[in-house]
Amino acid sequence: MLFKKTLTIVALLGSLFAASSVFAHAHLKDQTPAADSTVSAPSELRLVFSEGVEATFSKVSISKDGIELPVKGLATEGSDKKTLIVTPAAPLAAGAYKVEWHAVSVDTHKSEGAYSFKVGQ
Repeated sequence: MLFKKTLTIVALLGSLFAASSVFAHAHLKDQTPAADSTVSAPSELRLVFSEGVEATFSKVSISKDGIELPVKGLATEGSDKKTLIVTPAAPLAAGAYKVEWHAVSVDTHKSEGAYSFKVGQ
């Protein structure tokens, strides 16, 4: 009887740990341009997450000198939806930029963050 109870408790704890990893939030793993880098004007930004994200429910803003710039497009790449492609409406001029993102993962969990980069002359 004690063996059955112990086995049941172990099984329940195991299922809780497995479930918590399934419901994790999408974390930004990589970005192009890289954080704190200086690059020539990119035609697009790429944000790579730890899990798939829904472009329809996610938002990415690009700002320069505190002014938000228009974004022409936001789409995911690949069947895993881990890469979010951000297309600015106009070429980025020289200067410092801040990227703020609010992502909704495919399991509907929300996460957010920000990073900066510079466009050189």
